[in-house]
Amino acid sequence: MMVISENTNIKQADAGDVLLISVLATTAFYEAYFEQDDPHDLAGYIVKSFSPSQIENELADTDSTFFIVFVNEKAVGYAKLLANSRDPSVNTSKTIELKRIYVIERSWRKGVGEMLLEHCTEVARQLGNESIWLGVWEQNKRGVSFYAKHGFVKVGTLEFPYGDSVGTNNVLEKRL
Repeated sequence: MMVISENTNIKQADAGDVLLISVLATTAFYEAYFEQDDPHDLAGYIVKSFSPSQIENELADTDSTFFIVFVNEKAVGYAKLLANSRDPSVNTSKTIELKRIYVIERSWRKGVGEMLLEHCTEVARQLGNESIWLGVWEQNKRGVSFYAKHGFVKVGTLEFPYGDSVGTNNVLEKRL
């Protein structure tokens, strides 16, 4: 476990963390989007994307690396890096996707997400990547602002199927 501050640690997840990640993912995603999304689309996406079996499959994928952030020994968020993931708008030859990064609502605005993002960026750099990229929903003003503050720039867009609708995500990239 990597100590980030006196009371904050980040752990690389393993197979024993499947249920924890599933619950964190479900909780954090619901908290982030329940006010703006159709409840049925939201529920369907969560069940499909964050079930224990889905998380177990993702953890078994050698291109996936999950991190869990703990504050005072309580899990409050997680991130997923995905190697060998490309988007046509990302032009660097060696890149990695920040596939997910979520923190539960009671930990918002406390620097936890920033610490987790910095950790993922440093891991990406250590792995020899030239950039790190992600997709963020264009209407997620909080997320778009957060990434801009940390040096990510828009390089394109991609479609994001979500229940019965299709959203548009901005593709953001940060050179390392």
